[in-house]
Amino acid sequence: MELIKPRPDEADPAPPSPDRAIHFGRYRIFPKLRLLLRDGNKIELGPRAFDVLCTLLEANGEVVTKDDLIERVWAGVVVEENNLQAQISVIRKALGPDRDMISTEFGRGYRLAVAGRDDAGFLPPPERETKSSSPELPHPVTSLLGRVRELSEIKSLIGDHRYVTLVGPGGIGKTRLAIEVGRRLREDFRNGVYLAEMARVVEHSLVWPTIATALRAPSSAADVVEQTQSYVQDKHVLLIIDNCEQLADPIAETVETLLANAANLHILVTAQEPLGATGEHVYRLAPLSVPSIDKETAEAALSHSAVQLFVERATANSYDFEFGDANAADVGAICRRLDGMPLALELAAARVSALGLRGVLAGLDDRFKLLTAGRRTALPRHRTLRATVDWSHSLLDDDERRLFRRLAVFPLYFSADAAQHIAAPEHEEAWRVTDLLADLVAKSLLLSDVAGSAPLYRFLETIRFYALEKLADSGEVASTAERHAAFFAGFARQAARDWKTFPSEHWRQTYAHDIDDIRAALDWAFSSEGDKRAGIAILANSAPYWIQLSLHDECQRRLTFALDVQASHATIPPVEEMALQSALGTALSWAKGPVPQTRAAWTRACELADVLLDKEVQLQAHYGLWLYHLRCGQYSDSLTHATEMMNLSSSAGDFEGLAAGQRIAGVSRHFLGEHAEARSLIEASLKWYEAGHPAQAFRFGLDQHVAGLAFLSRILWVQGYSSDAMETASVALDEARALDHACTLCCAFAEGWCMVHALNGESEPVAQGAISLISAASKHGLGFWRTYGEIFEAWSAAKRSASESSCDHIAVVMASLGRIDFDPGYSTLLADMLLTSNATRNRIDTDAIDVSFLMQTSHEGHWSAPEFIRVQTHLLSGTKSSTEKELTAALSLARRQGAHAWELKIAVDLAETLLEDQRRQEARHILDAAMSSFPDGRRSHTWNSASALQAQC
Repeated sequence: MELIKPRPDEADPAPPSPDRAIHFGRYRIFPKLRLLLRDGNKIELGPRAFDVLCTLLEANGEVVTKDDLIERVWAGVVVEENNLQAQISVIRKALGPDRDMISTEFGRGYRLAVAGRDDAGFLPPPERETKSSSPELPHPVTSLLGRVRELSEIKSLIGDHRYVTLVGPGGIGKTRLAIEVGRRLREDFRNGVYLAEMARVVEHSLVWPTIATALRAPSSAADVVEQTQSYVQDKHVLLIIDNCEQLADPIAETVETLLANAANLHILVTAQEPLGATGEHVYRLAPLSVPSIDKETAEAALSHSAVQLFVERATANSYDFEFGDANAADVGAICRRLDGMPLALELAAARVSALGLRGVLAGLDDRFKLLTAGRRTALPRHRTLRATVDWSHSLLDDDERRLFRRLAVFPLYFSADAAQHIAAPEHEEAWRVTDLLADLVAKSLLLSDVAGSAPLYRFLETIRFYALEKLADSGEVASTAERHAAFFAGFARQAARDWKTFPSEHWRQTYAHDIDDIRAALDWAFSSEGDKRAGIAILANSAPYWIQLSLHDECQRRLTFALDVQASHATIPPVEEMALQSALGTALSWAKGPVPQTRAAWTRACELADVLLDKEVQLQAHYGLWLYHLRCGQYSDSLTHATEMMNLSSSAGDFEGLAAGQRIAGVSRHFLGEHAEARSLIEASLKWYEAGHPAQAFRFGLDQHVAGLAFLSRILWVQGYSSDAMETASVALDEARALDHACTLCCAFAEGWCMVHALNGESEPVAQGAISLISAASKHGLGFWRTYGEIFEAWSAAKRSASESSCDHIAVVMASLGRIDFDPGYSTLLADMLLTSNATRNRIDTDAIDVSFLMQTSHEGHWSAPEFIRVQTHLLSGTKSSTEKELTAALSLARRQGAHAWELKIAVDLAETLLEDQRRQEARHILDAAMSSFPDGRRSHTWNSASALQAQC
């Protein structure tokens, strides 16, 4: 930024200075002379320690990283970090009782508290003074954190414009920032920086006298305006006018008059709303940055200024407080709950010593009682959080107050249209509501987001808590909540209609941000004071929200509760019950898996849809029942529902439904061991999706193209196309990630990536995929996918350890499968783990571990029957003759199924058995036949084993 200079003809020549002194607290440092004084007494410091201190001073209270300090002080020399630590210790020792001025910022670097810093330079003798001396600005006793960008931007604004207003809600730190700006600009204004404090001024007539006093202008009560104007007319001054909202109009007039009569006067105003004076440039001050919920380490949290402030103030209030990874999540949660508001953070930090972090976090639900520990020296309205918001609220007129409290019904963002219907029904003209919203934004009680096609509004959480109290006091809670529920019941109906025609991303952009209002409306509707009919109406149309946002666990809980409540009071109309049962079936399918309640919900939905002739719910129900039977191992029943879905879609001319039906019929055929037919059906489905581009990607709960690729990858692997299988699984995963849909992503991981790598015996990719699968499923309440991920995780752990712990891993998998009634024959994971454990000294006790599924599935109509027969020969002690017979039968079955991957694995085992009896020619013949029919061995570990064994024949 360029220095702010008076006109050239008014600039005074400055005498040369031999050195520039920097004051901080009771210290003065002369960088050129390499001299440090405390209260005028010299303090000895070595050259390295002196350079470190200077570098910390230059940072002006900001953190300097260890790397930066080493680079500055030991430029070009390789040194260990302990060299820096040693110099820091030297400085602290030299500072003695003030050693705490240097703080260690965990994992980041060091900070020097420079409250009271003044870059004054050598002062010439009084008789040569060429600058007017301005009064000292207040010396803050704490450092200013997290405002580096704001400081720079406000200084630039003041340099470019003569009148700037710093705007923000009470407690956001406007005064503190304005004073710091003034301190840093003192050298840029020849006649000084002055502060006029308006917080305690309540009468219009006192505005001019207060400003005159601040400027030290000679004046009398009779002609204060004229004398003040005359005094500043030829001066180069920055005037800070603080806390102007209660006297906005007279201060605006005063500012205009001063600027019109003093060409070199610059003014910085702080207020909760713009003053609207001529030439005003507004800078809106945002809250401090807060960490996202996934930033769990102390180092990551400390990159956010809200955490820095809270930790510093909590440490100052409690000597025993220590910040680290163990409490980083709680501190981050407090900062988020308080929206990064500095005053609220300081008040909360003051409570840590008495309540602890968990106590403070719990107390934020009643934050206006909790946050009352303000400094006695603070302005009355800054001593408690309530006083701060009370002050802002007192500045509203009646219409603004009424809208302010009613808007609290919105949990987060809302539109002007929603505000009019719910919070201002008495205003028929939309422009009137828009004006009132603009007034609340201007007064810093409401935030606006204009990034989209239409503006959205929201409260800071602390302000919303206050507005909710005012709404409760007004007696308007029930009527406002009723209008809110009715509005979003209609909104949900429209969202459900649009879900069938809008492209997925378009639907998300239009409706996804309303999920918090849907939740709030449901919470009220099913409360003791609510309207349960309104809740049922919302739930009946809410399925798109749960599916699009992968919130199946929440959906299941809300629907189960609603159906239980309604069943005990009154009969639900068939259309609404059908919609609820369909939504419940969808939610249970992904949140719980193939449990009995899933089948009951889909069966009831299907019965009602058949009576009501609702084609869409019929399709959804048959899809849901297909999925239930598939996961239970009832593959023929699953095919029946897939076939019915295809027939219904064909008769209705629903080509998307037909393509989805082909996809799921192909999956059923695969599990029945009909791999060629399965592949044909799935590829036909994929071809339609690639050409048709359905409007709603998640119509049946997840993206059908991604699901088709995932299952195709496992079919390709079984058929012996191992390289193509890996590539197809990778493509499915890439597509799922691009869609940003949790249920689809979980399907791509579980049915594609993890499955084909597990089939190929590769534990590391499975382990990595399982971590991502569990994380995504846990985040979105997808219990079935989370359990599936835990099974993959246990498989990879057993595969890598192959030790005594393998039996423990098997027990974990058996428990997981039983918990959700998941068919153990759905994958080869459990069979593979049994085989791995059996290969070690932990031979499987078939009496203790149920392996009956191997026998029950080793028949013609099961996708992995040949492999399960092979596993049985290892687990069950039999004669060589019986083993050879079983393997030969499995080999024939694999060939009939076209399952060349199973064929090659069985051929290897059979060849090894024959080689034990020196029957080399027979072994060679079996291997040659299996390898010649295997289409692609590039990625197959079994192929490598077969090739090595072939060389021994």
